[in-house]
Amino acid sequence: MRIEIPLYEVQEFLSNYYQIKIELKNIATDKIQATYFESVVLILKEVEEDEILLNYESDGLVNIMAKNTHFFLERKLEDFPVEWNSSTKEIAIKLRKIPQLNEFLKFVQISKVHFTDDNILILLFAREKNIIA
Repeated sequence: MRIEIPLYEVQEFLSNYYQIKIELKNIATDKIQATYFESVVLILKEVEEDEILLNYESDGLVNIMAKNTHFFLERKLEDFPVEWNSSTKEIAIKLRKIPQLNEFLKFVQISKVHFTDDNILILLFAREKNIIA
């Protein structure tokens, strides 16, 4: 199964539900540029059943700003389906923490994620009936 999600819809979702305005731009099949105060390049590291792991690249000044931004966003991120480790430059998107996706992910799991054009392409496959949680 394939799901394509336009980047602008992800931006609207983040803005509407979490009041965070982030600009997203595709730059490669495994990289996306995210701009909040400054830009960072998010790199797909690993895809698990219901979690997407990313690393990010940034220079020294942006690293300092990222740590400061992380400090200021920490309270907003409490209910956010993301775990951000500014020391290791890793971001884990926990899709089960999005209530609307939690039920769906009981029946399918993610096999791959790619960025194409201005979309996020997610490839899914059905879970076996006897292991549906």
